[in-house]
Amino acid sequence: MSKNTSLKGMIYNEVFQSIIKGKYAANDIISEKMLVEKYQVSKSPVREALVELCNEGILRSMPRYGYAVVQLTRNDIENILKYRVILEGGSLRDCIHNITETQLVMLEEIDTACAAHECSCDFFTHWEHNMEFHLKLISFCGNEFSYNMLKKSLDTLTRAYAQFYWNKWNNIEIPTDTKYHVKIIDCLRKNDLEGAIHFLKEDISDFGI
Repeated sequence: MSKNTSLKGMIYNEVFQSIIKGKYAANDIISEKMLVEKYQVSKSPVREALVELCNEGILRSMPRYGYAVVQLTRNDIENILKYRVILEGGSLRDCIHNITETQLVMLEEIDTACAAHECSCDFFTHWEHNMEFHLKLISFCGNEFSYNMLKKSLDTLTRAYAQFYWNKWNNIEIPTDTKYHVKIIDCLRKNDLEGAIHFLKEDISDFGI
């Protein structure tokens, strides 16, 4: 890995995490000069990181001005949730009969970790556990493309969580439990496809909007 590539990845992650943590709010402007001075690097890796963030819809280029943090709307979130139902439900249909007991135990271990932190953690930690559960489940299908598409969708929803939290849009009530995980696992163990998809849909839809 070249030094430039490494710096680009570092800057990308720093900017993304700053958005998640509320250091950059929706519609804030980020400039190349600001990041060059902050990280003491050349313009090239900064520009490359900003371009990638634009390509992923996280930032919006504003020529001669900088890069604005994209504000996600309720419609954006609803569309992503609908896409997740199709993606995760379809993937489950393809692989449910190949899921092993060992894999189900993996899901149970993740769910146990979720439950152990529900009363004591902030919702970002809760959301990380929830993402881990869904990514592990879709990984059982062995389709790397589907996995990456789900990961991208979840990353976008992470930004939505951050925007709702820091800006307190419309008094959103963010869920802090994972009650559907146990039901999904139970249906998978019984080879109950329709039941598993039903509770998977309920879990995905439980976003608080």
